[in-house]
Amino acid sequence: MKSNIIEFEKFKLKTTKDVFFPRDDIEIFPRALKNIIKIDSKILELGTGTGAISIAIAKNFNNIKIVATDINSSALRIAKENAIINKVDKIIDFKKSNWFSKIEENKFDFIVSNPPYLSKKNSKYYTELTDPENSLYAKNNGLDDIYKIFELGVNYLNKNSYIVIEHSHNQTLTLKDHSKKYNLRLLKSEKDILGFNRVSIFSNSV
Repeated sequence: MKSNIIEFEKFKLKTTKDVFFPRDDIEIFPRALKNIIKIDSKILELGTGTGAISIAIAKNFNNIKIVATDINSSALRIAKENAIINKVDKIIDFKKSNWFSKIEENKFDFIVSNPPYLSKKNSKYYTELTDPENSLYAKNNGLDDIYKIFELGVNYLNKNSYIVIEHSHNQTLTLKDHSKKYNLRLLKSEKDILGFNRVSIFSNSV
């Protein structure tokens, strides 16, 4: 399958049409983790796609370990190639998993994800997007997959740990309220280049 190479500040990625195309927003994740990540942190990425977020984190921080998952075999193949290209394949362990279904380790310091968060009923506004639909749209006004990550993710976190999620700017307050059901609290939201909330950090610390 035809592939393209796209370049970011510290890394480059191979991508194909059957995998979510990484945007500049992925570089928000290292910024979000900058003041809270520690040596020997264990990170779980859900829905890794091309591996972009895990690779961005691995290129910015030392002495960490990442488990990156995807349900799409083609995505995992590309992600593994990208990890090798960027010399972080020793840091990232890729697994085929539908969210948490195949995760054997049960305690992480961070869960990070750019899940589907667009509402299908608004698809007429996104006709320019050519990514696989299952990487874009979620049920319940785009919130369903994020809610699942909150609900299940708390069981995979160490104490004083974090869920770091990309989302639509108009979902921030809804996610803040919903996260309280799982004893999570919104610490802060990082903004994208347009000044909109794009990546939010939720903590299970008391």
